[in-house]
Amino acid sequence: MLAEKLTYLVHRDNEYLAVTMDYGRVSPSAELLDGVDLSLDVVRLTQDQALDAIKRALKGTAVEERAKLLAVLPKLEHWTAALLSTLKPTAREIKLGRLRWVLRSALPLNPEFKLWMNDDEIKSSKVDGEELWTFTVGKDDATLPKSSERPWGPAQSVEVEVEHLGESAKVSAVRLPKAGIIWGHATLYKQPLERGRSEDLARSHGFFVRVRGRLINLYEADFAVGPELRHGTLTRFRMEVNADNLDEQVASARENLKESEQLQELKNYLLAVFNKARAVSTEQDDDDVISNIAKNGRLAKPSTALSQGPLRRMLQRAISGEESVAHSLGLNDAGIENAERVLADGGDVVESVLLEDYDSSEPMAVYDPARRAVVLNQTHPFVTNYIGGKTVAEPLKLLGLSEILTQAYLLDENISPDVIERVMSRRDAFLRELTMRFPRSAPIIAQRLRDASNDENALEDAVGDALELLGFSVIRLGGSTHGTDGIATARLGKRSTTSASYAFTYDAKSTKDSVREVLSEGSTGSEKTRLPGRIRADTARTSILRVHREKAAAKHGLEIAPSFTLLVAPDFQGALDEEGLINEVCINDDITAIRVDDLARLVELFALQGLNPADLRPLFDTRKPEETRAWVNRQSTQARIPRPPVSILVETLVENSEKKAPIVFESLAAFLATKGHDLDVAEIESLVRGLAALAPKSVYTDGRYVALNATPAALYGEIRESLDVFDPGLVAEYLDTVPKGSDGSEPDPKG
Repeated sequence: MLAEKLTYLVHRDNEYLAVTMDYGRVSPSAELLDGVDLSLDVVRLTQDQALDAIKRALKGTAVEERAKLLAVLPKLEHWTAALLSTLKPTAREIKLGRLRWVLRSALPLNPEFKLWMNDDEIKSSKVDGEELWTFTVGKDDATLPKSSERPWGPAQSVEVEVEHLGESAKVSAVRLPKAGIIWGHATLYKQPLERGRSEDLARSHGFFVRVRGRLINLYEADFAVGPELRHGTLTRFRMEVNADNLDEQVASARENLKESEQLQELKNYLLAVFNKARAVSTEQDDDDVISNIAKNGRLAKPSTALSQGPLRRMLQRAISGEESVAHSLGLNDAGIENAERVLADGGDVVESVLLEDYDSSEPMAVYDPARRAVVLNQTHPFVTNYIGGKTVAEPLKLLGLSEILTQAYLLDENISPDVIERVMSRRDAFLRELTMRFPRSAPIIAQRLRDASNDENALEDAVGDALELLGFSVIRLGGSTHGTDGIATARLGKRSTTSASYAFTYDAKSTKDSVREVLSEGSTGSEKTRLPGRIRADTARTSILRVHREKAAAKHGLEIAPSFTLLVAPDFQGALDEEGLINEVCINDDITAIRVDDLARLVELFALQGLNPADLRPLFDTRKPEETRAWVNRQSTQARIPRPPVSILVETLVENSEKKAPIVFESLAAFLATKGHDLDVAEIESLVRGLAALAPKSVYTDGRYVALNATPAALYGEIRESLDVFDPGLVAEYLDTVPKGSDGSEPDPKG
């Protein structure tokens, strides 16, 4: 509190009342929410007594002898004065300038709020906002659009005498045939008025319609003039209008007007004023388009619909302290400072659209004011899954722009920032889920495996996707009901006298924590390394996995009985100990234990080497986590040049694409044999599937037929784009077999 005593003087309904609260009667030790029984006396005063109390309060101030307020108050229908007395030290230290700033910031730009400090009228700080357009009734009516559906007029310009603060003045007005004489003015501001703490008291935007000095639409900003109002304009639009001739239309509650021809004509006129403001706003936004996308992120033909106006207003709201708006743009404190400079400097808000690596859990697109760029998160699962050649990169860039601009448009439509954040979060989750349901490439499946280490359901799905990509027929079951996550089968057929087909159950075990920290090797200080979480042998429950595996053939009617179980986990406790319990139980129960990262590496190797289930069979003869890691390591050091080189395979597909019969694996093997590459059908299938895993948009295969969906150049660009996320040492030799652009340069898959 600033004072010991607070007195309210109130004038309403021809009465003058006073009540004083003495805070000295409240115990200093009392808690804020403690109840205190007090009885306050309300005193009835005469007008002279009330005005004399205010005059005494002004005594000693600079305006004591020339107070305008004392002449104004008797003419007002109602008012409230707050008198602070017995000031506390804190109040005595407040500078008048600081107090005036606080009051202006908290005051809505609303005709129902008139505030004086001492004898100076305080106006809302919002009145200082930059004005884009102003309109005066009776002067600018000729500029208004006409509508046969919402007619008004003909209007006759007149003048009326208006009293303000005890003084009379003539103002321009207009006489409408039915609504009578109206006067007032309208303003369109550059920034929304619907912001700041003043909104807790009352609105500052929209229509303010008064009849005989009384505000009729206290809460109805649009005055129900029509459904056409665009909220992005309405929150920056303000119009005060007086329509005294509608006094007979005031409803008994005096808070609205009765429906009538007079009221409808007034609404039609007000709608015309608003539509003029909207046209000005639209024209400004149309002139403020993204016109200069920089060379490293250029859009071929930026759409004129990509207006920067809404984005400028969104940045302004972030700068003004709306945390949810700043968060949705990806702005930290430094970003907000840079955004403030962008708006102050002028020019394009967006000069480029960039593709860069962020954490895969980050939003798909953020705004970087330092570079005036929208940054598309290249590691976001949706982007990773679909980005490829030039024909895909540009639509994805536009999608990134739309992510940011959609939020700006929703803010312009007066949607709450918190609601927008929830909607965009759900949209982001939907895009991620689409990727999970329809994984298209080896890189995205490998990334999904690594991202799912601490999410058991996600890891279960990712393991199933990985096994399908590797060429297995997968039955997904779900461990809670069936005791195992799924069954994978490799139908390889007979090789000599015995069948080479095999099957196995699989189970994914996540950890609560995705990472653990350990002291770095050779470190003498506190430097730590982050490693995957580990599961214990008892968590693995290998004996139970064995029981369910042994019952699986009969339970699910399988022709090929599972002979072992693949156990996938981020890491295993005791794996480095030869006699560790996890190693013993895996050997005892025929469990092949593999780390998540090693399975992800295997997926990447599949794309490069064309591995098939026959190639992978020796892996499943291993049991210990260290043995499976060693097998994957050996595989990664083997020849990484595909047989035949990619260019030969693609060249063969192009040469035979127009033959009457579609290309099947058998015919492709025959075509390649004429070029000196002798491969069996299984090897051909593995090569094609590996190629499709790297370039899912450019290569079509359904397990029998194969064709190209794009030109060789686009295919090569997509391959290079996919390999960008691989370990460079792993893919260097493979890349050497992928032709470069037609001009001898690297294709630019990012557009």
